[in-house]
This record gives sequence, C-alpha cells and structure tokens, in this order.
Amino acid sequence: MHPTNKFYLLLLLAVITAGSIFTVQLIKTRKITVKPSVTPLFSEGYYENLTENDDQILGNPGAPLTLVLFSDFSCSACRLKYFEINKFVREHPLDVRLFLKDLPRQSLIFKTNDLAHRSAFCAGKQDKYWQYVDILYTQKNVSNESGLTKVANDLKLDTASWWQCVNSEDAKQKIAHTLATANTLGIDKVPTIYANNKRINLDNDVSITEMLTKLITK
Repeated sequence: MHPTNKFYLLLLLAVITAGSIFTVQLIKTRKITVKPSVTPLFSEGYYENLTENDDQILGNPGAPLTLVLFSDFSCSACRLKYFEINKFVREHPLDVRLFLKDLPRQSLIFKTNDLAHRSAFCAGKQDKYWQYVDILYTQKNVSNESGLTKVANDLKLDTASWWQCVNSEDAKQKIAHTLATANTLGIDKVPTIYANNKRINLDNDVSITEMLTKLITK
C-alpha cells in the first residue's frame, strides 16, 4: 500500500475511534440525573440556653412553641422577619411565644454600635420593650442618641432613668452576653431563628407564617 494511502487510512480509523468514544460518553451523560440538594428545614442539633430570665416575652409565657429571633435593628431582612413573626404571635397568643435577642452587627474595623439594643433593653425596664422595638424597626437611623431619645419621649418613658440605664454596666453586659451566646452557637448572620431550640434554615426561603401554622396545628 502506498505510504500516503496508509497514512489516510490510519487517520480515518483514528477519527472513527474518537467519534465512537465521544458518542458512548454522550449517551452515558444523558442518562445521568442530577437530584437537587435539599436542605432540611431544621438544622441538626438541639440548642439549649438560648434565653435568660430577664428576656422579654411576647405571647404566652407557657406556650408550647417557643421562637427565638437573633436580630439587628439595622438589618432589613430582620425587620421583615420580626414583623411577620410578631403578627403571627399576636394572632395566636396562646400557642406561641417570642424572645428577641439583640445581636448588633460586629465589625473588625469599627466598634460595634449596640446603643439601640441597649436602649431597647432599658425601655423594657419601664414595660415598654415591645412598643419601643416596634418603632425602632420602622426607623431608618437608630444609631444616634437624639433619635433614640425621641422614641423614648414619644413613649413617655422616664428619659432620665432610661438614659442612665442605657449607659449602665447592666445594659452593656446584657448585649455582651447575647453576643457571646451567638458566638457559641456559631451564628454568623442575622436574622437567625430557632423554633423550640431547633435552628430554622432560612436559606430554604421558607414562609415563616406557613411553617409556624403547621407547627401549632400538629
């Protein structure tokens, strides 16, 4: 056989072989089915010691369903979750209770601003915690003294006593303890929600109202 013809014959065989291999692999690929990864609604593990005796409670103190919301007043997602849960608790006052854990965002560069959280804690000392929190979640700027004092005045708090409390070691330690608890639990973002000591996986884009309705009707 002429060398040139032999070369073209070998080249043709190589192309046919490569084509056959490609076709086989293509058929195998088409048979592969990829199942979406489903994240469970609740994370594994049971988390204890989420609340303290001086935490404010919205709802029935003896309710079978306990919700704990770690939140920050400057977080828009926290605002939405707070008002959704708040509405649900008020509509089912015997079935559920809510604890709100103040978790100001921390920064490696700037000092953590926990003034709004301390001010809410001290509003609770005058039995106006939830009214105060409701207002803070509707404010755009909740990080300065004048804005917070206006809220206190609007709620007719004893502002002198309230402001003294805001700057007290008691208020500072309250927020510091929540930060320490969040660190122990591995909470790295807000909002973070627990239902009966189980963390809800909010990455599932779950409807909180729908989920809570199912939990209280079981």
